[in-house]
Amino acid sequence: MLYLCMEPTNNLSEQVIREHVLMRKIMGTFRSEIGAQYYQYIASVFATRRLQGKDVYDELKKLLVNELCLK
Repeated sequence: MLYLCMEPTNNLSEQVIREHVLMRKIMGTFRSEIGAQYYQYIASVFATRRLQGKDVYDELKKLLVNELCLK
């Protein structure tokens, strides 16, 4: 039987969003609703790639090359 360990606190999730909270505070706020949404999407992709142990910039380069046909 497989048991997954789960921490009784939300410290990990708070650490994950800390960078984004600091960005929001430093910038004052996002200038528009759509700008905040775009930032949310991009930050989510970067965070997912980091958690998967992948090089974020290498993955982004692959995506852009494939999508824009820049081979």
